[in-house]
Amino acid sequence: MKSLNHNHEDLFDLMHLRRGGAPRAAPGDPSEAEGAQTGIMEVLPAALMAIVNYLVFSLALMLLARYVVDQKLFGVYSAAVAAITVAATAATLGMEKYLLKIVPKYRAEQRMPLVRGFRRFAPLVVVVVTILVMGVLLLVHRLSPPSSALSTPTFLLAIWFLPAVVLVCWLVEVVTTDGAFVASIALYRIVLPILFLGGVLGLGYHYGSRHVTASQGVLVWSLSWTVVLLLLYAVSRAVRPRNEGAGDRSFKRIQWLRHSTSYLTFSLLMSLVTNLGVLVLGFIPDARQDTAIFAAAAQLAGLIVVISTATSRWYGPRLSACLALGDAAGQSAFLRSRQLMMGAFALGFMAFLWFGGEWALGLFGPKYRAGWTALVIMGVGSSFNCLHSLSPLYLLYEGRERVVPLMLGGAVVLLLGSAIPLGLLMGTTGVAIAYSGTLVLVYGVFTLFARRDRRRMLAKQGRGDQFTWL
Repeated sequence: MKSLNHNHEDLFDLMHLRRGGAPRAAPGDPSEAEGAQTGIMEVLPAALMAIVNYLVFSLALMLLARYVVDQKLFGVYSAAVAAITVAATAATLGMEKYLLKIVPKYRAEQRMPLVRGFRRFAPLVVVVVTILVMGVLLLVHRLSPPSSALSTPTFLLAIWFLPAVVLVCWLVEVVTTDGAFVASIALYRIVLPILFLGGVLGLGYHYGSRHVTASQGVLVWSLSWTVVLLLLYAVSRAVRPRNEGAGDRSFKRIQWLRHSTSYLTFSLLMSLVTNLGVLVLGFIPDARQDTAIFAAAAQLAGLIVVISTATSRWYGPRLSACLALGDAAGQSAFLRSRQLMMGAFALGFMAFLWFGGEWALGLFGPKYRAGWTALVIMGVGSSFNCLHSLSPLYLLYEGRERVVPLMLGGAVVLLLGSAIPLGLLMGTTGVAIAYSGTLVLVYGVFTLFARRDRRRMLAKQGRGDQFTWL
């Protein structure tokens, strides 16, 4: 087994996610510092695809909001999709995020039996948990108030497509880990929304405006995920390394489950803070119209989070690699580039929401303009999250796997405890306050912890005067 400290170039090659990409620059070449360390040219395509994803999905939702019979049915559709999104995050048990860290590490150390063991064990866990989560959703459907969005047949229909959504989430990370980064993100961020948009256009053409039901919208959404699942499965078979198929397997089941739960908590919180407002309003009786307005505002406010998540697919594995190698200079280079890029995005994004947010909401329909205040409030929280989203990952990669779940668990409690009363009292604006307040608080604390740890590391290496860029 090779030491990570003796395989700097090999490790970065293993994490160079574009299979068949351009050759790496020679050590010492200026392009090596600018390309391999900062990763600007690799991040921009992912960010652009994230923007395309956002625009296409937003267009599809705007059309669906205008095609459905009334505004309340768009709220029913939104609540059903939000519930499935959160459930899919829980059903993976964090295995797909842990895969991005542990498999490259095992490969770099030439521990192939453990790679094979994890790739056999993790999918089985995901399937079993998905079945359990479906049971929970069926119980939620049965116990929801009769006049709420989650008591409708639309939600019941969405539940049966949960396995397809879960498997797509798993295979996206599998294909990414196997080197087909562009293929995975293209299918997930380009093909999926295009299929959904095509389905919505088909509904509008066949049934006409104000004649589409919420169940038809959910069916189109679900079938889009199913088609992408089939395409991702084909790609995963094609790009999987040959030496990771047949062969000896080793298992560390308890260790893998314990570590993956840290990533589950992180992913689940992000899914909750994105969708909890719709879920809270969707569970409240006779709040379907507020649910629709909040869903439209949340879609617009989520742009910057989508961009941040897309770029983190590149920065996350390289952060893990730099920490393993003790490469402080490499960390500083790409962290600085990310903060400058995300800062520019955040400023432009908030300016757009302030001056053009009401116009953008009007694209869903005239009644949706009422959500402008909630939109701006959520934009503040989303922008703060974008700037500091690597802080919890930094703590996880540094081994703070107990601190991160504890803090996130408190954040979930705070979010639930504030969203429900504020939603009852202030409607969409109240839930938006709970959303942004939780994001700012939890990511502010994450950043303080991460900066403290990074300062300690820099001080040990005689670089205590450097800025942390976290």
